[in-house]
Amino acid sequence: MRIRKRRVLLGPFLFAAISMALGCSNVKVIPVEGVVTLDGKPLPGATVSFMPVEAGRSATGQTDADGNFRLTTFRTEDGALPGEYKVIVVVSEAYEGLSKDPQEWSLEEKKKARMTMTPGGKKQAAEKKRKTPLALPAIYSDVKQTPLKELVPPHGKVELNLHSKM
Repeated sequence: MRIRKRRVLLGPFLFAAISMALGCSNVKVIPVEGVVTLDGKPLPGATVSFMPVEAGRSATGQTDADGNFRLTTFRTEDGALPGEYKVIVVVSEAYEGLSKDPQEWSLEEKKKARMTMTPGGKKQAAEKKRKTPLALPAIYSDVKQTPLKELVPPHGKVELNLHSKM
C-alpha cells in the first residue's frame, strides 16, 4: 500500500518538474552578428562578449579578418538571449600592437605574431607587451567601465566603432 501511495504522489511531482523544465526552455535565442572597427578599420582577432545587465547568460563571438562576428550562447553562432547587455572587446595577444589588416603586416609584425603563438615566444611577447601600449584602450575590456551597450534583438547588424584614443 505504501509503495502505491508513493507512486501516486510521485507522478504529479514528476509531471510538474518536467513541465517547469520545458517551460523554461521557451526563451528564444536571437541571431546576432556585427562588425568591430578600431579607428574606422576592421579589428581582427578580437573576442566580443555580451554581458547581461540583469541576470542571464553571456554570449561571445570572435572577429574575423574583416572584423565580423556572430554571437554564441548555447550552440555555435546561435545568437544571444533577449535583453540588455554591456559589451566588452578583448584583443588576442597575437594581434595586439599590429596593424589592423594582416594583409598589410610588415615582416617584423608577422614575426611578432608568430613569436606570440609559439610557447617560447609567449614569454618574450609578454615582456615586450609591458613596454608597449596597447592599440585598444583597456576601457573596452572592462565590464564595469565599457561605454558599449546593446539591446537584443538588435536593429540590424551590430556596429562597434572603437577608438584608440579616448
